[in-house]
Amino acid sequence: MNKLYSIFSLLVGVFAFTACTPEVDDKFSETPTERVEETGNNTRDILKAAPNGWRIEYYASTTYGGYNVFAKFEDNNVTVASEKVGSNHNAGFGPDGKLITTTSHYKIEASQGVVLSFDEYNDIFHYFSDPANPDYGTKGEGMEGDFEFRVQSATAEKVEMIGKKHQSKIVMYPVEDGKTWEDYVNEVNATRDFMASRSYQFVVEGSEREIDVTTSYRRLVFTYLNDAEEKQQVVAPFIITGNGYKLYRTVDVDGTEISSILKGNTEEYFVVEGNENARLYTYVPTLKETLESGVWFITYEDLSPFARPYWDTMRNKLATAGPNNSRNRLYWALIGTYLNRLAFHMQAGGDYCYQGITITQLDEDGNEVFIKWDSKTNNAAGKLYYRSYGMNQAMIPFVGTGSTGRTFTLSTDDKRHPSYIILTDKKEPTNVIKLWAEEKNYPYGDLDADEK
Repeated sequence: MNKLYSIFSLLVGVFAFTACTPEVDDKFSETPTERVEETGNNTRDILKAAPNGWRIEYYASTTYGGYNVFAKFEDNNVTVASEKVGSNHNAGFGPDGKLITTTSHYKIEASQGVVLSFDEYNDIFHYFSDPANPDYGTKGEGMEGDFEFRVQSATAEKVEMIGKKHQSKIVMYPVEDGKTWEDYVNEVNATRDFMASRSYQFVVEGSEREIDVTTSYRRLVFTYLNDAEEKQQVVAPFIITGNGYKLYRTVDVDGTEISSILKGNTEEYFVVEGNENARLYTYVPTLKETLESGVWFITYEDLSPFARPYWDTMRNKLATAGPNNSRNRLYWALIGTYLNRLAFHMQAGGDYCYQGITITQLDEDGNEVFIKWDSKTNNAAGKLYYRSYGMNQAMIPFVGTGSTGRTFTLSTDDKRHPSYIILTDKKEPTNVIKLWAEEKNYPYGDLDADEK
């Protein structure tokens, strides 16, 4: 009887507790689909509510750094502008001094969460995701940007997203009241011109570590030797703001954390935000150093008549370099330090090839150099293309034949931030080569336009 009474008391208590418990909040009765739909509607309302639109810190492949893109969402359409200007890219400022804009459709949809999709082609926005980008990357890849983004969080102050395909982090901020898109881009351009340099020195007060910094696209590359004399390299993609360089993510350089670098009011150095003892000093290297540490793109158009026959030979040989003796088109070619190797580099079809070079300074100012082939530095594709597909011929204007080497005088438009370097052969004055800091794809241009 005692047992039965205990069980009866327990059941009464359970029923009493159930009767007194408040009803479960309605949101728990919603299905996952309904909750995602509600979040999507909220995101759409937030996007449309920004009166001056949004500034998007857009990253395609972080190889290229970040760019400011602007978007104004209204109903089902979005109007876009961008600071990034490229060949055949309808962007930047128009003749009227206003940013060029393009309007297209967008949508918010549910796909494992909320997705913002720029689903109608927009020549400004889709420049970053176009696999046939005329300025960057290889055919079929381009800049490796996205046009569909998973929304991680959305408030009136900030929208955070991740590229659906390539996973780059994308952040959007409302453009502040009283500021136009043109105002912001003008501030960015002023910062770019004020801080621009091919090379810097990173100095931390109290440290004797020598840390060299170079730029490649919108990336800072910090290079130094650690205590064990081992080479360390930290790559920091960034976007330019009105205040300086804002890094894609916080990086640690020899114990110093860096998330942004402020331009300040002197061109001599720029200060790490939050750390007055860490400074990025501008440094004007010799042209020899600039040539050696950078990547310098080659185009057939900018080879002198002396060099072109050698490149004609390589082009003819590339006609059978592909699968089943098909043509492998040359996507790009460069000299300099790429993937931590000083070499002649090229991409033909699916093959990345390199053959090492050495660059020796011959004068005090670094304007005269001796370039020679380094036969010990190469990869398997480099050996194959050097032996069978004309890479050895393309290198002759730069290094001569075999181990002879060539002596060049170097010149440029701006030693601090050169857009090109011209090599003039000391012994063969008709051998003049113009190399470009900006990426140049398809070096042969219209000679193989039919194969694009």
